[in-house]
Amino acid sequence: MAIDLRSDWTAADVSALLASVEDDRSWRLEVSADGIARLNDLSTVPDAAHEESLHCFFEIWDQGTDFVGPGAACDKSLCKKIEKILRENYPALKGARTLSAL
Repeated sequence: MAIDLRSDWTAADVSALLASVEDDRSWRLEVSADGIARLNDLSTVPDAAHEESLHCFFEIWDQGTDFVGPGAACDKSLCKKIEKILRENYPALKGARTLSAL
């Protein structure tokens, strides 16, 4: 699942994105240069070219920290925080490319 940040979207879309994966590995929420937010499975470490192609990304959410999966999807406060950070940083970055304000 992905969210097109160029279209109308809400915290409910963030919730659906978080619910689309299990908290059984490490994940990172990434935003591509064209505004597509998706969760990247970090079982395979991305190379430098991938990192450079991104508009921004969150710090790594390690397995078992409940930043993804059903628990995270039900956490309205978390979903609203992620929504706020994404809105503040796309299309223009507010600060650094690594978003870690959670």
